[in-house]
Formats: sequence, structure tokens, C-alpha cells
Amino acid sequence: MFGYSFGECANSLVMNSINGFAMLYYTEALGLSPALAGIAMSIAVFWDALSDPIMGHISDNTRSRFGRRHPYMLVGGLLMALSFYFIWAVPGAVQESATAVFWYLVIFNLLLRTALTVFFVPYVALGFEMCTDYEGRSKLQGIRWGFNMAANLAGPAMAWQFFFRDEGAIRATDVPANFLNMGTVFAVATALLVLLVIARTSHYATDNRSVSASQAGGAMMGTFFRDMKEVLLDPYARRVFIFVFLAAVNMVLVSSLQMYVYVYFMDFSASLKSVAHGATMVGCGVGGLLSAGLAHRFDKKGAVFAGGSMSIASNAILALVFLTGILPVDTPLGIGVFVAFHTLYWLGSGIMLPTSIAMMADISEINKIRTGLLKDGAYSAVFSFILKAAISFSMLVSGYILSGIGFESDRAGELGADVIWRLGAVMLLVGPVVCAAAIAVMRKYRVTGALVEEMRDATV
Repeated sequence: MFGYSFGECANSLVMNSINGFAMLYYTEALGLSPALAGIAMSIAVFWDALSDPIMGHISDNTRSRFGRRHPYMLVGGLLMALSFYFIWAVPGAVQESATAVFWYLVIFNLLLRTALTVFFVPYVALGFEMCTDYEGRSKLQGIRWGFNMAANLAGPAMAWQFFFRDEGAIRATDVPANFLNMGTVFAVATALLVLLVIARTSHYATDNRSVSASQAGGAMMGTFFRDMKEVLLDPYARRVFIFVFLAAVNMVLVSSLQMYVYVYFMDFSASLKSVAHGATMVGCGVGGLLSAGLAHRFDKKGAVFAGGSMSIASNAILALVFLTGILPVDTPLGIGVFVAFHTLYWLGSGIMLPTSIAMMADISEINKIRTGLLKDGAYSAVFSFILKAAISFSMLVSGYILSGIGFESDRAGELGADVIWRLGAVMLLVGPVVCAAAIAVMRKYRVTGALVEEMRDATV
């Protein structure tokens, strides 16, 4: 489980850096409008979402000496690290034109997202195959999520301390070289982590050339569309897909806007940014580790309810005390309250997402029991498609939110108090509303450990 989770560290360094710093980089350091930055990033994520089901089908139907997952993980992972570096290495000639910056961002984000798909879809499917126990799946996904947050803490959270320390009147996020330094270090670390997960899970890379096409489900394009249709219409999976979309919209909107809240609404120093950002990683990681215990005690649907309720309550409390002025933001008590409840918000989110991935593994097994066909790649790919469609939508919306509240990248240092208040209000209020809708969708989810065991016994 630990060896497998190193792959999540690679994914974490890349995606959390993009989600947390790309908007800041392109709007503040390079002067691109928030709306254009949001459009460019959402295009790439939407392409990523579309390519995931295709990659899942290809991986499921690959027969090679090294298995159906590892060859793609190796090639995709190394290309992911390389393209991630170029996201931040914007040539000086490109920086002179907003149009050139926009298209550079589109092109290299498309390359990055394609490489991510080639690595990540087979990686998630490998996790489905490694662990077939109902509760063990929760443990695996919880540990994996804990590693995600550990890498996020060691990387993007500490980036404020190591790469973005303000110097006098110059904001560190206004200097392009700071982002390039961060990108170089994280790209090298990502490549090493990809090689590490390949080495630690190599015993699962078994020769499957003798598997027939009928056992794999068939490699024809017609079977691809049939598989996607069956997965999307699976009654067990449908509620999880809707839940994941809404939960991801909630999380991505908050993560995209919280950087601006640290800088402008809370006016944190570099050290406090690292503390606040790092605490969210700790909270999210702890949530992932707690998810298995909660799933054992309350089953997986109960764990989702517990995590969602915590997230809703935490952001609602922050909105109450800060938007009304009950607590000033520039006092030790105000800072402590913000960090504490902001961390609890992410702890709740850390419970929800890994639990939903474990749910999808259960649903994939149920399908295999019913049909006799392995479709772990298809189920993981459609899950990833839904997740990334939500991310694409959220990134597009976040750019328009920034423009809508009056944030202008070329006048960031002159933001009025009303704009700063609206910035905080959006981050603190949108999350609870969307999260509540996500939890409501799961009220009628019916898959339990008892159901899975019953179906296994019936098959035997």
C-alpha cells in the first residue's frame, strides 16, 4: 500500500501545484486576465476528462509482457514531469504578449494533461486490482490520500517558505523566476516518484499476453462505446458520479480562491501562508487516514456524510465570524480561528474523496461478478472523467468569479475593501452550498459491505 501510494505523491506535486499556483502565476506574474487564464486551464482539463475513458479502455485491453498498467504509467509519468516543467518555463519572448501567454498556457496544459491521463488512469486501475477486500479498499485509498497530502505539504505548502518570500514592497508572486524555481524542483521530484512507484509495484506487472480478447472485453471501438455506456448507466455508479462532480466543484473552487484569500483577505506573511496552506494538507491527509475507520464503523455512505457535514459546518463558521466582522482578521485569535476551521474544512474533504474512490472499486467488482468481464480501467476512467470535468468547470468559473467581483491582475495592489470582502465571501459561502447538494445525492446510495459479500457468495 505504501509503495503504491508513491504514485499519488507524483500526482499530488503536479496537480496541487497547478491548482494552487497556476492562476497566481499567469494573472499576477505574467499579467494575463483571470478570465483568460481560467478559460485556458479549463480547456486543458476538459480534454483531460475526455481522454480518460479512452485511456481506460486502452489499458484494460492491453496485453503485454509487462502487463496492462505499468508501461503506460512509466511513459506517461516521465512525460508528465517534463511537461510540468515547461508550464513554468515560459520564454521571455512569449511573456511580452498576452495572446502568446494564453496560447502557450493552452498548449502546454494540453500536453501535461495528456501525459497525466496516460499515467493516472492505469495507476488508479492498478489500485482496484491490487486490493479486492471491501474494507481493504478504504484503507488503500485512505493511505494513498494521506500520501497525496504529505506530498502537498512538503511541496506546494512549503513553496511559500522556500520560493515565495516577499522582499520589501515586491510581492513574491509577482516574480516569474520564483515560479520557475518551484517548477524545476517539483518536476525532478515527480520523475523520481514515478520511477519509485514502478519499482515498488513491479511484481503486479505480470505478463498477460495469453489473456484472450473476450476475457478482456474486446478492443474494438464499438466495445469502447458500449463499455462507456454501461458504466455511465450503472445504477450503483450513477449516484457516486454525481456526488463526485459536486464534491470536486466544491473543493476546486475553494482551493483556487484560497490562495487569493491568504494574500488579500487575510494578508498573511510568507510564514503564515505556509502555516495555513500546510495545515490544510495535514487536515486533508488526516481525513484520508480516518476515512477507513469511519467506513468500518458507519459504512462508506456514513463516512461520506460525516466528512461532508464537517466541511459544511467549518466554512459556515468562518463565514459567520469573518464576513460579519465578529473577529478581525489581523489578530492572533482571528488567525488561529481561520487556520483551525480552514483545516477542518479540508479534513472533511479528505474523508469524502478517497471514500468515493473505494466505492467505485466496489461497484467495479459488482459489475465483474454480474458480467464476468474486467472493467476496472473503464470504471476508474469514467470516475476520473467526472472528476476532471468538475475541475474544468470549476477553473472556468473561478476565473469569471475573480473578474466578476472586480479583481484585476494589473491593479492587485490597489484592491478596495469591498472587492476583498467579496473574495472572502465567495470562498467561504460557495463551498457549503455545493457540498450540501453533494451529500443530498448520496442519501439513496445502496452499496454496502453486506451487499458485496452477498453477491460474492451467490456467485460461488
